[in-house]
Amino acid sequence: MGLPLFSAQSDPGPSFFRYAQSAGLTVAEGPGEGHSAHATTVVAVRYAGGAVMVGDRQATGNYIASRDIRKIEPADFYTALAISGTAARGIEFIRMAQLSFEHYEKMTDSALSLEGKANYLSPIIQLNNLTSPLMVIPLLAGWDLSHHVGRIFEYDGAGGCYERLDFATIGSGSPFAESTLRLGFRSDLDLEGALDLAALALYEAGDNDPSTAGPDFVRSLFPMMVTINGDGFQELSTEDVSSRFRVINDRRTQSGGVAGGTLR
Repeated sequence: MGLPLFSAQSDPGPSFFRYAQSAGLTVAEGPGEGHSAHATTVVAVRYAGGAVMVGDRQATGNYIASRDIRKIEPADFYTALAISGTAARGIEFIRMAQLSFEHYEKMTDSALSLEGKANYLSPIIQLNNLTSPLMVIPLLAGWDLSHHVGRIFEYDGAGGCYERLDFATIGSGSPFAESTLRLGFRSDLDLEGALDLAALALYEAGDNDPSTAGPDFVRSLFPMMVTINGDGFQELSTEDVSSRFRVINDRRTQSGGVAGGTLR
């Protein structure tokens, strides 16, 4: 199979998404609302040396469709991308973003900046959400190689891109997670403090939102926890994640489920 040829007017340039559209590789739009499970809650928190993300593993329709999907993936070595909304379309969205960043780098022999990656996703979100009932709301966090700092970008349903200087949440558990983040966030958080706060926010979402799964100690299924810093994208081990959520759960057990007093 030879390489496709384009006229000057139809050449997609370095955009893999435009190339996929012109080659008919994107999924056709059509009905489907209510037939696909929805991914729920993810939180991102900045700290002095980067950013962390924590996401639950559950996909929910009229029932629990899956207990162990992955809602956070590396878009590239220094960038994490998470999704909420329609699970199947969200997984496709992550793959499209991964291919788009790699394609751009190969076509131009240069890498997109972190802000460029964030803006690059906006038209993809817009096209999907405004032409299909299968909405996807992503969340992007990464390490800015130019400024040596972690950054977080959130989106609205029409593809609007907004940088958050503290934290961000997506999914149905956002009101509960955000309340915890607002109370616990400090500008001088270190890595451990950011991980603990993000885990607590996700725990609160799972405890109050029926569509968000918290830690499942029976099945040994726990939320995903990742860090993005100068060492790139790294996922915490199951043992590490389990221990962090057991600490929170033990505190709640001792207090009879009451959070009161200090933030915990």
